[in-house]
Amino acid sequence: MKRKIVILSDSLALARVTPESLLLEESWAYRLREHVDAEWVQFSMGGATSSDLLAQLEYWLHSARGADWLIIQAGIVDWAPRAFSRSEVIQQKALALFTRLFPRLGREIFERLRRWRQISYVDSQRFRQNVKAFRQQAENQEARLLWIPVLGSSSYENILPGITEKIAQANGILREELGSALMKIEFADELFMSDGHHLRASGHEYLAQQIFEHIKERL
Repeated sequence: MKRKIVILSDSLALARVTPESLLLEESWAYRLREHVDAEWVQFSMGGATSSDLLAQLEYWLHSARGADWLIIQAGIVDWAPRAFSRSEVIQQKALALFTRLFPRLGREIFERLRRWRQISYVDSQRFRQNVKAFRQQAENQEARLLWIPVLGSSSYENILPGITEKIAQANGILREELGSALMKIEFADELFMSDGHHLRASGHEYLAQQIFEHIKERL
């Protein structure tokens, strides 16, 4: 009988156009299929927080009843510093309109708001609760959990001030709650795209290989 593997992720497991092109067949989730002969169930959504993915988890675990592995890549959308919360739609649209009329000043206002307000879509308490819920649902389904840590290049801080501390906080909570279920991996800067966050094709290949090394003895 083939093993069953469920993947839930934000955009980091998807193909993309910007800031650089990445084909679907170059993504780590696709490349992992080359290493493991298994039944695959994948749900990936651009801009998804851990809360968004948790809301879908029950459906996808049920779709792959008896899953052997649950692989999660999420957290950066939760923690990235924001100028506005998801509920502040009117304010976001107003600044976007202002920026169209006065691009330079609008961008400056946006950056100042982001640095000053330091809003995250998911606060630390909710993130911890979400991680616990993922762990519990995996245990309930007798699936092994593997969570890919929140990633970023050394230049990411220059692009998004404050992100280094946020990534450290996110991974700290993941270590506390998941232990060995948090994947241990480090990435060289050249594996990241120019945004300092998304992986190039070589980064995806490296990640797929490392995931395979982690799970192969338990397949």
